[in-house]
Amino acid sequence: MTSPTARELIFAPVGIAHLTDSATDLVRAAARDAARVRVTTAAQLNGHPHVGTVVTVMCVFALARRFAHDLYLPAEVVFDALDNAPGQHLDIDGDHYVRTVADLIDHGDLDRADRVSGFTRLLDWTSRRCSIGYQIRPYHEYQQAPAVRECLYRIASRLEEFRPMVAPADGVVRIRPRCPQCWLVEKSAHHLTISTSHGAVHLDSRCPEHGAYRETIDIAGTSGWYDANTAVRSVQKGYLLAAERDQYQACPISIDGADWGGAWHAHVLAPALATLDIRPTRWPISLFTPLILDRSGGKLSKTLYVTYGREYADLPEALMNLDLLLEQYGEPALEALWSEVTRWAEDPQRLHRAYTADYLAALLPAAASNQRIA
Repeated sequence: MTSPTARELIFAPVGIAHLTDSATDLVRAAARDAARVRVTTAAQLNGHPHVGTVVTVMCVFALARRFAHDLYLPAEVVFDALDNAPGQHLDIDGDHYVRTVADLIDHGDLDRADRVSGFTRLLDWTSRRCSIGYQIRPYHEYQQAPAVRECLYRIASRLEEFRPMVAPADGVVRIRPRCPQCWLVEKSAHHLTISTSHGAVHLDSRCPEHGAYRETIDIAGTSGWYDANTAVRSVQKGYLLAAERDQYQACPISIDGADWGGAWHAHVLAPALATLDIRPTRWPISLFTPLILDRSGGKLSKTLYVTYGREYADLPEALMNLDLLLEQYGEPALEALWSEVTRWAEDPQRLHRAYTADYLAALLPAAASNQRIA
């Protein structure tokens, strides 16, 4: 007996899929008075995207197209390019330091094309394929946005309230400066002190080579730079998208991988937005794309693959690098993945679930149908 094809597979509806006939049902009320749909997603610029990132980005565009069609509204995608991601790691005197991708690119230590080209290639192809426009927002632009800095000031002014939400393990709120001379960022924030004055946040830290320094973030302007860790950045993003309702007359929607749903949304984002006095009716809609699993059942991770190779997951290298995927399978690979992802956007039973890397590999044109790729 042959296995069913991807189109024939039957999925048990889970959770919210019992209540919806379409993903649009989850945004319809929030879009009632909107003039447009504004969908935001993000990724660290840590090299060529793997197949999990590829289908996540595709799903963002497929959902944006679906919302535009169902709501009769123009839609756009905002891609937050997190070039504040670590590009270099150093352990000095027992503390962990990093330099960001953006700083290493700006000073000639990393090739911009190597970090950016895979994402722009994917975004360009998908945008053309579904006629949904997009913009790339680098981190330095994001952290200067007025709403983001306003949120930064409110968090920094009320650290004790936010510690349990954004730093439940150790209480360290990681709003980190960089050394003005060598760009080192103390990732652990062991030497960090956060304080505020009228209209400014002060970040005091220490460089192991150049000593103590202060970075002052002007809330009303663009001076100063800081690195917010994932938890703080997540809260800032929710605050920003809530502000964009009025700024763009938009229905703001945040779409990320399913690993940012569940406990993260319930214990970080939701209580933080409530503490910031953002009414639930003003919260951005949060949707999550299917989680892509490795053969152990864990989230597919390029970082682990680069670190451990086949000891981590015995998967074809093409699944871990978009350039290799296109080199081996050509553009029909993107067409095959796009065809699958559009079904996710159409059917809640397909959207609210997880898929294995082998499931996606079996969709590729040169792969034997319904067989595990070795």
